[in-house]
Amino acid sequence: MSGGVMRLALRETHVAFGARLGVRRGWEVPLAYGDPEGEYRALRESAAAFDRSARSRFLVSGPDALDVLKGALAGPVEELEEGRAGRFAVLDGEGNIADLVLAARTGGAAYLVSGEPERRGVLGEKLRGAIGDGFEVRVDDRTETTCTIGVAGPAAGQCMARFVAEALPGRLGPLHCAAFEFHGFRALAVRTSDTGEGGFELVVAPAVGSHLLGTLRSAGVALAGAEALEVARVEACIPAWTPDLEPGLSPAEADLDVLLGIPGGREGRILAAFLLEGPPAVPGTAVTDEAGRRVGEVRSCLQAWGLKGAAGLAIIEAAAAYPGAALAAGGARLLVAAKPLYRRRTEGSAQRW
Repeated sequence: MSGGVMRLALRETHVAFGARLGVRRGWEVPLAYGDPEGEYRALRESAAAFDRSARSRFLVSGPDALDVLKGALAGPVEELEEGRAGRFAVLDGEGNIADLVLAARTGGAAYLVSGEPERRGVLGEKLRGAIGDGFEVRVDDRTETTCTIGVAGPAAGQCMARFVAEALPGRLGPLHCAAFEFHGFRALAVRTSDTGEGGFELVVAPAVGSHLLGTLRSAGVALAGAEALEVARVEACIPAWTPDLEPGLSPAEADLDVLLGIPGGREGRILAAFLLEGPPAVPGTAVTDEAGRRVGEVRSCLQAWGLKGAAGLAIIEAAAAYPGAALAAGGARLLVAAKPLYRRRTEGSAQRW
């Protein structure tokens, strides 16, 4: 950590590979490796590898691990079978989303729970606070002792088959996970992606992560930085805590209640996708209707290379947020669009996640 900014375990590996570093969501991360739009194209057309280690990672294990997760997470966590993963939310005392997590059941009584980068403290506190008297359970923070390496794109499966799959116990379906040994280290593979493409995330020791990135790079697989990944995330309409959910939206406002299978809570606004005629708007820019009345604000907005224009997510009054609604932001025409803005319709591709 430097000046309150967290550093990745593979920082020097990324520097050696030509990364331009910058701070995103409290972590110093690779922004790009020289050509962010080219990295994005590789993700959409073939495959790209990237470091997702800024996300928190907690191992919850012991006979009472499930009870801890049921107390800490909103959603049907009890339905997770061994070898499966799912998306859940952490809710605050007012029913607002405090974190979005991926939980993978790695063993009969062991779960790996991964959350938003800037919400690590919240997730850890929630998990530990759910430990009841007499519980037999451990909550171990593995964020700084492990790495998460992502591989996503139409050719992600081929990359895994060539470089990793020999160590895996068979082919992984979407939101399946498998613990395995890789180069002498215990690792975890999860079939998931937040790019709109099919993909995998591998939780490995830092030495293994560095070796894996180097192997993929040497084989011609592109490395993708945060700038390319952010475009893919917004096109897939996957909310991030910053800037989409802070300072807290209800599940219904975040448009995640049905997807996560949890009560919606407060209604009246919704996180909607949009296309913008003009340059990207700054987060916080007012969204107005035809009468000039403020009906919401922009949260995420960027130049979406796959859509050939500006696009993003905005929190908008529900009555004005139907697909096709014509609004305005920063003097430019804003068109509310159906979610997701991009999705590859192939087996194993993400369904908004």
